[in-house]
Amino acid sequence: MENRAFVKLPEGVDIAITSAGLVSRSYAYIIDFIIRTILIAIIATVLMLFGDFGEGILLVMYFLISWGYNIFYEVKNGQTPGKKRLKIRVVQDNGLPPNFSQIVVRNLIRPADMLPVGYFLGLIVMCFNPRFKRIGDWAAGTSVVYEEDAMSRELLPDGPAERPGIAFSTEEQLAVLDFIERAHEFSPARRQEIANILSKPLNIEENDSVETLFNYARYFAGQNNINSGSSNSESKQ
Repeated sequence: MENRAFVKLPEGVDIAITSAGLVSRSYAYIIDFIIRTILIAIIATVLMLFGDFGEGILLVMYFLISWGYNIFYEVKNGQTPGKKRLKIRVVQDNGLPPNFSQIVVRNLIRPADMLPVGYFLGLIVMCFNPRFKRIGDWAAGTSVVYEEDAMSRELLPDGPAERPGIAFSTEEQLAVLDFIERAHEFSPARRQEIANILSKPLNIEENDSVETLFNYARYFAGQNNINSGSSNSESKQ
C-alpha cells in the first residue's frame, strides 16, 4: 500500500514523508519494551540488596523509566532505540521535528491508547487513518514516519537543460525524472507513447515531448547549462 504523502512547508518547499505502519511500530515497541525490562531488572537486582529502602527506590525508578524512557529519547531526535533500529522517527504532522510539549503530550496520552488492554484502542484508531496515528499522535499533532535515505539519482545523457515555463509540483518533477531514468528500458514507440501521456497535463507539445522531457529532467537534476530562451519555454509562458 502506497502511504507516501507530500507536505508543503511554510517556505513553499514540498517534502515527502512515508508514514510508519503497524508492523514497524510494533517491532520498535517490542525492542524498547525489552530494553526497559532489562534495565529495570538490573536496577531491581541491585536495589533489592537494600531491603525496604531499596524497594521504595525501585518503585520510583520503575515510574521514571516507564514514563521517561520514550520522552528522553524522542526529545533528543524523535527516536527511541527501537525506532532507530527500525529507521522510523516521530515528527510533527508537517514533517518538522517535534517540540518538547508535543513529545510529552503524545506519551502522557499513551494510557488511552492502551485501553482496555494491550494497546487495543490505539491499534484500532491507527487502522482507520492513512497516517497510522494513534490517539496520542492526534492529541500532540505528531506522526511516526520512515527516515528517508538520501537518494542519488542517475546521471542523465548529456544535452541541454531547459527551465519549464510553468511551475511543476514535486510529484510532477519526480514523474518526469522517473520516466527519463527508465527511458532506455522502453522501445522508441513505447517511450513516445508514455511521453505523450505525460505531456498532456504538463502542457508539452507531443511532437517533441520526449526531447522536452529530457531537457526538463536535466534541469530538475541540476545537470548542464540551462536553456532559458527555448521556443518551448516561451510557448508555455
